[in-house]
Amino acid sequence: MDTTRRLDIPGARGKVEVDGVLGLLYKVRIDGTVVKRTRGAWAVPMRNGSTGRLTANGVIPGFQTLRFQGEPILTMGAHVEPAAKVAMFAPLLLIAFSFVGAMLAVVMFLTNVLLVKNPQVPAPLRIALPVINTAVMAAVLALIGVPSLLF
Repeated sequence: MDTTRRLDIPGARGKVEVDGVLGLLYKVRIDGTVVKRTRGAWAVPMRNGSTGRLTANGVIPGFQTLRFQGEPILTMGAHVEPAAKVAMFAPLLLIAFSFVGAMLAVVMFLTNVLLVKNPQVPAPLRIALPVINTAVMAAVLALIGVPSLLF
């Protein structure tokens, strides 16, 4: 499974790529060298001698949009169905189980992002697994006696 995407930036000097587009974290590379993000943007050298700005916006990890000079050029996670995006938030229900549930909710949410972005997982499973895993974890927390706001 290839997690590297080449960015089509006209006039860029060198090959600009994003490595890790199917994960939570990603790296921008120019001609194979990782570029550091400074002041909220990556500097992309242009053939005419100037420098372009590659920025990212978005709140959900792994679902950012990369923009070059303000124009969107890559939306990570665009292939994910809206139902799967909603299902990956199911672990937030575990917050009802105090601190233990909140910690599990964060970990499960991050693993759900990886699950729903994986194109090798069938679409029905991308929706069902986050919900099923949350229900199972809620049952386990109730069985071991973790205090809950609901019961």
